[in-house]
Amino acid sequence: MTRDLLELLPEDATAELDPRRLRRLPTEHVAASGQRRRADMAWAVGTVERAGVVVGSGAEALLALEFQSSPDRAMALRMEIYVALLRQEVAAEGGLRAGDLLPRVLPVVVYTGGRRWRPETLDELTAPTPAGWGNWQARLEFLCLDAANLTAEDGRSNPVAALLRLLASRQAESVPALAKALFDGLRPAGLGAERQAFANRLARALMRMLIARFAGDEAGDRHQHMQQALRYMEEPTMLAEAITEWRQNAIAEGRTEGRTEGRAEGRTEGLREGTSRSRTLLRRQATKRFGLEAGDEFGRLLADEEDADRLALAGDLVIDCSSAEELLSRARRLLRGNSPIG
Repeated sequence: MTRDLLELLPEDATAELDPRRLRRLPTEHVAASGQRRRADMAWAVGTVERAGVVVGSGAEALLALEFQSSPDRAMALRMEIYVALLRQEVAAEGGLRAGDLLPRVLPVVVYTGGRRWRPETLDELTAPTPAGWGNWQARLEFLCLDAANLTAEDGRSNPVAALLRLLASRQAESVPALAKALFDGLRPAGLGAERQAFANRLARALMRMLIARFAGDEAGDRHQHMQQALRYMEEPTMLAEAITEWRQNAIAEGRTEGRTEGRAEGRTEGLREGTSRSRTLLRRQATKRFGLEAGDEFGRLLADEEDADRLALAGDLVIDCSSAEELLSRARRLLRGNSPIG
């Protein structure tokens, strides 16, 4: 993924880097004062060779990566500190002897926020200085990769671009295509077990993000977009977990609304709203899996059910049953007979 990220950076910034030679570095740094600072990610990157001669001033350059989802005026200052600490550790490893050179560092901030952001330089953040001080001032700037500037073509050809566009997306309808582009790139034919495991871990993390961002929306089409996106992720238990979490979120939101009211009527209304959302979501999931007729019948069976635990068991049926007939039969036993699932 880091190699793919390097492909998204300007060519003149990466021309001397060899992405085949990457070495992950620790991200927790201890300043001379003893204060600990943690960067998001750091890599040592080999430099290209021409006719056996290493290009540039050293065999490795350093890549300092920060991932930002909201504007931060102090980012230039943070990056200056991370770069200095990276170099300090390199110098401390073997001591900086005569003739030694500190490694070059490429500071990169990857931005996926919903608002436009023009990062300020360290000069812009610093009070005006006398002209005579100019030669003694830090002037670090960083390269900002803004996901908003990546195109659909970038996403189709580069899985990191697809991932960044997905992280930056605030429109549910765009999510399925972005998820498809990402996981098509991550799951090529003949995928090895290690890369498959990585893709599954990424899918689970994205699922949690998508639920937090979109599942609270009452519009039914939002949930359908999320379902489609999860199917593109292809992790077998993903959809089941999403259904369960969406259902629990709906009930919890109702309870929270009731508590906020601070009255018995408010709590009752909040619970009623939560169970209503849960019933609507379960009917939609049954329709998606077993068809409109089964979904409508399942919805009728759920219509008068107010018990949150019984609704949770009904949701398990949508996941566990293999046919519409089995779903409706077991749902009738559960919801009409008030018996446990058999």
